[in-house]
Amino acid sequence: MRHRIIQYQGKRYSLKLDEIVWQSLEEAAAEEGLRLNQLVASIADGAGGNSTVTGALRLFCLRRSMDRVRQLEDQVRQLSLASRGVPVTVIADACPAPCLVVSRAQAVLHANAAALRWMAVDGKALIGKSIEHYFQIKSTLPLADIVERFARGEAGIFPARIVYLRPGRVIMARANLCPAMIAGPDDLAYLVLIDTVERG
Repeated sequence: MRHRIIQYQGKRYSLKLDEIVWQSLEEAAAEEGLRLNQLVASIADGAGGNSTVTGALRLFCLRRSMDRVRQLEDQVRQLSLASRGVPVTVIADACPAPCLVVSRAQAVLHANAAALRWMAVDGKALIGKSIEHYFQIKSTLPLADIVERFARGEAGIFPARIVYLRPGRVIMARANLCPAMIAGPDDLAYLVLIDTVERG
């Protein structure tokens, strides 16, 4: 524990906190472009009567640490979708046509901007949902068999037709299914590339 006296705008705070809390507060102040006393005063003012200043500072540091953990988890998830050093999401985002990244368990991991526009859905609502929640995918092979082939390391493109139900509309389109990343039999992702061009 380290004791420090912080003064800001005529207020004086006598604080005894663990060294790690002081380090976290100093890092947060530097990131926000504030002096430590400004940050402490801001947190203290926001604490109100429901918390002590030291309790509010500890809570601030805990929330900041949890936010950082979530950011790191997201970065790890993005890196785990990497194919030869290039994240699959980057490949999907570079695609001009609607493109979805789907897991072996059929969960939508990512959708590029073209897919979100074409489907007229919010990305937050789409991610994590089963692709079968949105589409019927018809191919010469059942989807489960195609995914099993990808899991065995088979590199190929499987043509398919998809049926998408929008409110008041049934939309059919061609699509191609191809493996995007295979780290192991239980850890793979594949792409659903949707051809939205109307053919006569």
